[in-house]
Amino acid sequence: MTTQRWILAFCLSLASVFGTVELFKTKEIQTYTCRTFGSGIVQPFKGKSYYVRSDCPFKLTSFNVNRGEYSVTIRRGHNGLLVQVEIIINKVTTLLRNGHILVQNKSVSLPYDHTYQHIFKYGIYTRLRSSLLPFTVTWHNVHGGINSLWVTLESELCTDMCGLCGKQNVAGHRDELIRGSKLHDHRCKIRDPVLRKNHIL
Repeated sequence: MTTQRWILAFCLSLASVFGTVELFKTKEIQTYTCRTFGSGIVQPFKGKSYYVRSDCPFKLTSFNVNRGEYSVTIRRGHNGLLVQVEIIINKVTTLLRNGHILVQNKSVSLPYDHTYQHIFKYGIYTRLRSSLLPFTVTWHNVHGGINSLWVTLESELCTDMCGLCGKQNVAGHRDELIRGSKLHDHRCKIRDPVLRKNHIL
């Protein structure tokens, strides 16, 4: 036997003695998705969907990881469509408004690559993907605004997470989530939710 074969045989015997080789072990990734639609429906990371009828600005989700801030803020128009979305990834602000994408107050074209994020077409959708964390924001533009937007995390939910998407390990009561997620604006209104059966979700 050659020296290389002896080394290979020795390594294989060590692996069998010490158990399963960790190289071949795969870890299942947990994915959490929060969605909101032009109708006002919010489907949080955990728990049941609920309806928010308001033209107020809201935190959809907000959390910190490794001293980096991640947040998504939304505002609906009177027709229910999202008319403004602000996404912050590690102090870089991306604004979606009137069908335009602004990064740090400068209009960008797609695909757009930045140190902390990539923005690109994703079929009929547009997607922003963080290069720091497995965090994506995907949306669909229509005339008059955004009719669907979802935030996906491929990691455990953070303990300091807040917003309409919910908190870590807590489904949250609808009224509590709405009150705690509303940003200050004296001109806006939160109307009583209209209970509608959602046949899609």
